[in-house]
Amino acid sequence: MIYPKTIINTARLARLATVDLECKPHLVPVVYVYDNDRDFYFIPIDEKTKRSRPENLKRVKNIKENPNVALLIDEYNEDWTRLYFIMIQGRASIIGGKKKLDQNEMSLFKKAHNLLRNKYPQYQKIGIGKYVILIIPRKVIAWKNNKVIG
Repeated sequence: MIYPKTIINTARLARLATVDLECKPHLVPVVYVYDNDRDFYFIPIDEKTKRSRPENLKRVKNIKENPNVALLIDEYNEDWTRLYFIMIQGRASIIGGKKKLDQNEMSLFKKAHNLLRNKYPQYQKIGIGKYVILIIPRKVIAWKNNKVIG
């Protein structure tokens, strides 16, 4: 699969789309990291102020009910030759929150935290949280400079 990994690795913001059991979409801006080794995406459920507990967030509930998600990484620019988007369609799961994670979950959780701290210096001051969304891509559609890639 060919798509601009440099854009994926350097973009700072994406949008996560989930769907509930009634097929109602839910879209939120998120920070994320890409694991180049495993072709996974991680999204933290961090310790910024939230109105409810992490497990009660709409995106978390939706993923537990329906793991099909889309992650959109895009850039708008007044110079339209510099526009791009990358849409990752995949299956998501929630890692963490349990008292005891199995060895694989712990490995993924630690990797996600390390990647997030390296990409976002803000995580040196606030906690990343006890939950991470893992996305395993099934299809990637990339568009840049009037060309579809991948």
